[in-house]
Amino acid sequence: MSNYINITCISYSPPSEGGDEEVVPKVHKDLKELVGRCAEATRPDLIVLPETICRNYAEPVPGGPTTRLLAGLARKHNCLITVPVRQRAKGKIYNVLGLLDRRGKLAGVYRKYIPVFPEFDKGTCSGAGPVAIPTEYGPIGCAICFDLNFSELRELYKPLAPKLLLFSSMYHGGLVQNWWALDLRSFFAGAVYRGAPCTIIDPQGTTLAESNNYVPWAAARVNLDFEVIHLDKNGTHYGKIHHKYGDEVRLVTAGKVGTSVLYSESPKRSAAEVVAEFGLVRLDDYFKWSRQLRVEHL
Repeated sequence: MSNYINITCISYSPPSEGGDEEVVPKVHKDLKELVGRCAEATRPDLIVLPETICRNYAEPVPGGPTTRLLAGLARKHNCLITVPVRQRAKGKIYNVLGLLDRRGKLAGVYRKYIPVFPEFDKGTCSGAGPVAIPTEYGPIGCAICFDLNFSELRELYKPLAPKLLLFSSMYHGGLVQNWWALDLRSFFAGAVYRGAPCTIIDPQGTTLAESNNYVPWAAARVNLDFEVIHLDKNGTHYGKIHHKYGDEVRLVTAGKVGTSVLYSESPKRSAAEVVAEFGLVRLDDYFKWSRQLRVEHL
């Protein structure tokens, strides 16, 4: 069954001048204004904000001033929203990406898996690993900035199979963003500091939306009821699927990578049910079978 979500990733950088505690009121004022403009323009179901939005200021999550502010904005604009701050918890400091639901309640927290070296100098601890935060749209994964460089974290996410990964960062990551989306078979929603674009990427690694010098957010409406398949062994069925279901099933073939994404646009059946009905082979199953063929023919 179709599972649409309006995602908006906001570009923002905290002020560079002043102490960390002095910066917090300024950031909160900016967030109220920026989130308000963004919500009016894009009607988001989910807002993603950049990393450590209050610089090095550490606070409880939940319970801290930034969580309280963002919880109020989540309720006001009826959307999920991230809490990207340094978390103080039980005498330790973590770089975190929290996620609030529409009521402003904390749905879950991801802690940065591998902080970059200056963070350790400021007492930042490493997180335990990947999370799948439960939401009304299904489980959502997270990564923060430097994490994007480490394939072991991406591999740990694969068994969790999130349909959407949130990326909160100071830096962009370039084509590595697209590779994470393709390799995880997941949508990727990245919010970064000003100077580089926020991005929303589909499960084939295709960039769907970017922020720019005129609009400080990237926004897209995406369908999380999908299956990623390969053209081999499947392409001959596409005509039959279109003939039977028409606009109720959407097939998007990116080109170059040999994959397609099958979306259910109907409340009557899921993408997984269409895959089963036509005996389609998912991309990972196709690769697994190909590896088996190699062994058999050695």
